[in-house]
Amino acid sequence: MKKDSEFWLRITVVVFLSALVLIAPAILFPFGLSLILALLLRPLAVSIQMVIEKLGWKKFPFDLSIIFSFIIFLIVLSGVIIYIFVPFVDEFRQFVANVPVMVQDLQNTIPRLERFYSIDVMPPEIRRVAENFMAQIGNYTVRLAQFSLSAIFSFASTVIELIVVPFITFYMIKKGHAFRDFFIRLFPQRYHDHLENLFSEIHFVLSAYVRGQLMLSTLMAGVVFLGMLFFDIPYPLVIGLLAGVVEMIPVMGPIIGAVPPVLLALVQSTGLAVQVIVFYIVVQQLDGHLIMPKLMGHVIQIHPVAIIAAVLLGGHMYGVIGMMIAVPILSVLQILFKHMWFYDRYRSMY
Repeated sequence: MKKDSEFWLRITVVVFLSALVLIAPAILFPFGLSLILALLLRPLAVSIQMVIEKLGWKKFPFDLSIIFSFIIFLIVLSGVIIYIFVPFVDEFRQFVANVPVMVQDLQNTIPRLERFYSIDVMPPEIRRVAENFMAQIGNYTVRLAQFSLSAIFSFASTVIELIVVPFITFYMIKKGHAFRDFFIRLFPQRYHDHLENLFSEIHFVLSAYVRGQLMLSTLMAGVVFLGMLFFDIPYPLVIGLLAGVVEMIPVMGPIIGAVPPVLLALVQSTGLAVQVIVFYIVVQQLDGHLIMPKLMGHVIQIHPVAIIAAVLLGGHMYGVIGMMIAVPILSVLQILFKHMWFYDRYRSMY
């Protein structure tokens, strides 16, 4: 009887998770963004509370500490908008306007390389396919860029989300433990310690991943921006912010981010393109072997093949956002699987 109940419990959980994935788009953005903000702002609110209590105000309301953390966040966000986002929009518009010219320059680069090095870079059949592709990529890039820019403003102007997200974030910071305790009380007493360990492990992994990924993306954006300035590659701010965004996409993100600057460098000279490639290789080696372990440690214990599969599946289901959230979701599922399917073995560890 016990085995049957455990079997149906597992089946129920699988069905529930599958249904949640199907309805996720309706709630993914507001709750997902609120969760990220809560993971980022809660440590700040706790630090503010501790500092104020050390100064002698022992009963300072935690609500005010949360509000102060929101104010600090808004100040930082305002600085980012004024000093980074506004210049980025101007540079991005210039980039969009010059896409047809850059595509034409790139089309002319291949014959120039063939004449200079006396080699046949591409057979005639491949050349015709490439020329057709390059003829289409200009219009496609312009449409994609314009859509991306309009999507940014549409994203920022969604009134309901702007109203709902701060409230959800506030209560996640203040009452997040209450949701956890309520869920734990739904189960018999003998499972409470195990469920507390489960939630603690999920919270640790998500917190470390979100904070580490944010710092890593910010650092990579700055490094790439300075690198593009050094190599005198046009649109360094666009390329730098692109590098920071795609850094959130595991495995494939850095490769995607390296393509535009390499192509822009190739239009100028082959030597410059080689230098940019070497720069990206060095940066990614430092990222993977030095910076990422320092910032994130080894909280993500997932096989690289599983990560690639999760990123591809996330991209197929939810686009770029799905690719970004694939790894943390897979990490949570891995923790749930470990706790559910190997409960007896896992319990012996505590």
